[in-house]
Amino acid sequence: MFSTADREIRLGLWKIHILHHAAAHEVWGLWLLEELAEHGHRLSPGTLYPALARMERHGWLEACEATQARGRRSYRATAAGRRLLAALKRDVTELYREVVLGREPRDRAAASREDHGAAARRPARGRKRTPSTRTGTK
Repeated sequence: MFSTADREIRLGLWKIHILHHAAAHEVWGLWLLEELAEHGHRLSPGTLYPALARMERHGWLEACEATQARGRRSYRATAAGRRLLAALKRDVTELYREVVLGREPRDRAAASREDHGAAARRPARGRKRTPSTRTGTK
């Protein structure tokens, strides 16, 4: 399946995906396994169920009343889970812009442009300043 390092990174993505669906409607284990598999994430129940339990312990998910005779445990996002999801959406959007689209955040790009402009105006290291290298003098 996945290497330990790969699985560790993907676990965060899977949790975001779970929160996304749990904020919209009730979710349960088998449905989540199938939903994640549709996106190429083939998890085992031994990976999913402990993740759901941790998310519930953290207060991001809450178990719903069992509505079927089989007692299927389903989950919904809590208010804390929805707040976390909103913050994560901003983070994922920024990460997508930077990693996938190659766009640096404006503040870093602006600082970089300022640094490059200042470097162009400065004489090279070790070079003595002469009247001709100073800005504003001749």
